[in-house]
Amino acid sequence: MQEMLSNYRIRNSLVAGGLAIVGALLVFLYISTYRKHVQTGANLVTVYVASHDIQAGTDGSTAASAIHTESVLRRNVVGGAISKPSQITGLVTSQPILSGEQVTVRQFAPIAQQGVLANISGSLRAMQLPGDANQLLAGTVQNGDHVDVIANIHYSVHSSSGGGDTVGLVATRVILRNLLVLRAPANAGSKGIAGVQTGGTSITLAVTDAQAQKLLFVLKNGDWWLALRPVSRPSDQPESVETLQSILGDGLGPTQIGQLTNGLGKGSIGGG
Repeated sequence: MQEMLSNYRIRNSLVAGGLAIVGALLVFLYISTYRKHVQTGANLVTVYVASHDIQAGTDGSTAASAIHTESVLRRNVVGGAISKPSQITGLVTSQPILSGEQVTVRQFAPIAQQGVLANISGSLRAMQLPGDANQLLAGTVQNGDHVDVIANIHYSVHSSSGGGDTVGLVATRVILRNLLVLRAPANAGSKGIAGVQTGGTSITLAVTDAQAQKLLFVLKNGDWWLALRPVSRPSDQPESVETLQSILGDGLGPTQIGQLTNGLGKGSIGGG
């Protein structure tokens, strides 16, 4: 008798457990069906939003790598929202896009409409330099080329004899390298980068904000020249500075230096 009661209890426990599992499955199925019904009723759609802040002037390909999809109510979709990243390739952002903001075609413009702005971002600045045709390499340099800036500076140092006297000196060196030409000096009617009209008495270069300071100093306090860099595998020699002593004395042996300076040595060479 006791064995029959035990079997009866086990059977009832199994039945109860099975019913509980079935009930849980039914509840889960109901919730899933209800949720899907609610979402369908809410009419959710997929949009692209910025993963982080995107600065103005960012090209479309770079911007496309900084967006992701989210689901929003159809009534909350911003006008002009893109449906695929390929819609913004070949364009450039005309305004900042904040993190989490929906991405729209209205936030972009053709690169040609950006002018030189299409080629600078971050710490880069566009700086226009006036000069004569030889300084600016007019007729030689083209839009998109790269140039170095050579400066010739007059300066003075305190005399070794003391007494507050100074000695006037002059030195020449390359102060900036590999600057992008945004707008080359050319004949009227030619077009620069992004279809920008060019001039004939100035050149526009892309420089960092720090380089702009150095360049302005030379423009206001010395002489300068541009040197065109090669397109194929350009390289730079070690930094150096040229002075009157190096121009006249480099490559000469002691005998020639003695002849040049009447036996006083290379350090005696000074301005005439």
